Amino acid sequence: MTITGTGFLTGAAAPEHGVADVVAVAALMRESLRGGAVRRMAVPLRQVVYDGRGARFLSMPAVSADHGLCVNKTATITDGPGPTVTSVVPVFSTTTGELLGVLDGAAVTNLKCAAVTALVTDRCAARDSAVLGIVGSGVQAWQQYLGVTAVRPVTEVRVHSRTPGHAEILCERIRRADPGVRAVVSTSAEAATSGADVISTATTSVQPLPIADGLPAHVHINCVGAHTTESRELSRPLLEAATLVVENLEIAVAEAGEIHRTAIDLESLETGPHPGIDARPTVFSSTGHASLDLITCAHLVAQPHH
Repeated sequence: MTITGTGFLTGAAAPEHGVADVVAVAALMRESLRGGAVRRMAVPLRQVVYDGRGARFLSMPAVSADHGLCVNKTATITDGPGPTVTSVVPVFSTTTGELLGVLDGAAVTNLKCAAVTALVTDRCAARDSAVLGIVGSGVQAWQQYLGVTAVRPVTEVRVHSRTPGHAEILCERIRRADPGVRAVVSTSAEAATSGADVISTATTSVQPLPIADGLPAHVHINCVGAHTTESRELSRPLLEAATLVVENLEIAVAEAGEIHRTAIDLESLETGPHPGIDARPTVFSSTGHASLDLITCAHLVAQPHH
């Protein structure tokens, strides 16, 4: 993927980002949350248009005077035969109206997901968390690895996937990235999550995953996969037993159900005292929010491109 002189991305694959980008974007998110920039953004609810044959077309705008940007992540979601999700993010200056660039939607989404995972995990997970259990083995599973390991001293990663070969590919990628981390394929979701300090679920399942019983009281779970108002990747008893964290309360309730009504949003997580957060499991029940896409775009458009 390359960026042209006019700021447009061209090519077929999203550019890779590393831990330095994840840490930088997480820091920009934290600054924007603590300084009120996220609260001051105009972020309408996402719009979804159906074509009557199963395809969905999404529009997710956000405008920030603080960052001087207007963005609108536009995506198509289909059942193939090509890519399931295709997306772009046009970025405009709110000062001049100038089009600054059209960013690859996958690149923005992936970096945003890794960064917000780092942000929430750093606030919620035990400081000495060493064991990460991942259920899922796709692109978002890798973002979970990047986000968690950016802020915690992980020494063991267990990966479970319904396709064991995909889990092994992810484990091998982890081993290459950090030979000091023990990455192993788990035969079940229970085995991957049993006794883990941090758990990440990144699947397309709309039914609760068979997470291990008896999780430690300090466990933190990043739940970033498919969701509906009726079901998440996590069982209702597990959600009820945890302190829930969401990007935005209104969107979480609308898209993932009333059980999120008492959740802590990201601004409150960063600015408010939460003395009970260490006394019970925490779950980041992610539905996404365009404010975080805008912050990620602010980081990307500020970088020199070659």
